[in-house]
Amino acid sequence: MKKWLIVFGAAAFMLAGCNEDAGDVQEPVGDSFEDSGGPSSASEEGEDGGEGETVDSGEGASLYEENCLSCHGQDMQGESGPGIAGMGEDEVMNAIAEGPGSMPENLVEGEDAEAVAAYVAEGGE
Repeated sequence: MKKWLIVFGAAAFMLAGCNEDAGDVQEPVGDSFEDSGGPSSASEEGEDGGEGETVDSGEGASLYEENCLSCHGQDMQGESGPGIAGMGEDEVMNAIAEGPGSMPENLVEGEDAEAVAAYVAEGGE
């Protein structure tokens, strides 16, 4: 009798995992109503009047400290690497991708690179 209960329980457990939606990632619940044409917390009004992605400045600062500070310095004036203070986001993104001088290329990538570029372009603020 116990064997049947174990077999039945295991079969029920396995069948429950065969749901067609199993493993799908659900969208987070939040204030954003971007799909309805309203503002999103993930975007902000840019200087040119268009919408642009915002970058978490705390994340940029943390990534800069972890990957860039030792060469470019706390004030971005340079240490063992060149000063990068005053560089724009595009310049920083190009430098990250190309890895000029002794800097390794693609030291940070994707959203991390964007966060670092925004942080540097904003002067570390």
